[in-house]
Amino acid sequence: MSLSFMRIDQVVMSGDGFYQSMAYHAYLNLALPNFVAQCALCVLSIAAAYLLRWRLLRRMAVGGTKFRQLGMAGLQTMGPAVFAASCMAAFLGAGLLWGWAALDLLVLWKVLSLTLWVLAIRVAGWFFRHVLHPHEVLRIFLHMIEWSVVLVAVLTFFGLFQPITTFIQTIEFSIGEQVFKGVNIATGLIMGVVALTVAGQIADLVARLLQRYARQETIQGNDALILTRLFSMGIFMFTLIGVLVSSGVDLTTLAAFAGAMGIGLGFGLQEFVVNFFSGLYVLLERALKVGDYVTIDKITGRVVQMSSRALVIRDAVGTESLIPNSSVIKGVLQNHTLSNDDFRVSFLLKIGDIADYPLARELILQSLKTSPRVLVEPTGEVLIAAVAASEVTLETSFWINDLHNGHKGLVSELLFDICMRFRAEGVGLAAEGGVSATASLMNSAPRLN
Repeated sequence: MSLSFMRIDQVVMSGDGFYQSMAYHAYLNLALPNFVAQCALCVLSIAAAYLLRWRLLRRMAVGGTKFRQLGMAGLQTMGPAVFAASCMAAFLGAGLLWGWAALDLLVLWKVLSLTLWVLAIRVAGWFFRHVLHPHEVLRIFLHMIEWSVVLVAVLTFFGLFQPITTFIQTIEFSIGEQVFKGVNIATGLIMGVVALTVAGQIADLVARLLQRYARQETIQGNDALILTRLFSMGIFMFTLIGVLVSSGVDLTTLAAFAGAMGIGLGFGLQEFVVNFFSGLYVLLERALKVGDYVTIDKITGRVVQMSSRALVIRDAVGTESLIPNSSVIKGVLQNHTLSNDDFRVSFLLKIGDIADYPLARELILQSLKTSPRVLVEPTGEVLIAAVAASEVTLETSFWINDLHNGHKGLVSELLFDICMRFRAEGVGLAAEGGVSATASLMNSAPRLN
């Protein structure tokens, strides 16, 4: 089967634009009832295909495994073209079996060819968007390329693509000494979208490989981020310059325009530039890395992402804060896990009699030794933090190296174990304001140092 839907065998095509298209000459060469019936079958096939896709997507549950999600994306993207092509192929086969000549089924034949072309384009779009997993900007570019190619195929089918390109070739204007032609502008836009999409996909692939090597400790995580940002910036810059030069922009004009644009960007995007280079400085200085537990601007949490503009810090309750890179440079950064993962945890509890301190200290240290998460070295400490007439405040501190597992659950378990040991040995807890000593103990908040 020929996929050329511009040429009709045994039909002399003449005229320009739409009058040279398959649709117009099929109208001239076919009987009107036959032409209308085939057009109706094509429209019904396309409508039924979209209706079938809608029904199937409603029946399929959202989520599931990765392959199920790929299948749903494939149904969403390619389903209508597959169903419509199947219906038109069935009608075409039935007509041939009925004894009709291929020329009499010209509309079905050529619309089926167009649908197969659209299907091939959508398969390619589905592969690039859902199999290669580009980020959102690349997805937008891929959508633009996909639908642009589909539009070209449809315009070609109706004979309108050549008149549009002829009109674009006649466009010409000048700005100063630089002459701009319509064909160069159109070519530059097409090349720009395609080139930037390819460059973005390459940069994304390089970033994934560098992150993979960083996880395998082949290179350090900060070095991987530095290389990713420099490579992305370089490839996009060279791609943009190449597209402009290939579009007919003179290098002298480009240099002058780049200088003027640089001044404008210096004022308009000053904060972005500052954050970008501040982020590079933080990475080069190795002041922190992804996974570190830090305190910046009174926000304490774990660094989960380091972008070109900001750090993303997730605190103990799951709230994620975006802190500009410039704030890291200008403010005070406390990295609790810079040289190692050891972290000091402390909490307060009160006993009623200072004479019970030696026994209470021994019981607390025994409780710390029973927890597998508490480090043996450095050793835990139980110190007197304050003394009053009816109570003695003890500060218990110890070290852990798995802060990513949280500390509140560990403190809760230790407090319960200590309470049980105190009760068994007769160590009394301090009563406070008429509230039971046990309630006072359980309500005391742990403190991180």
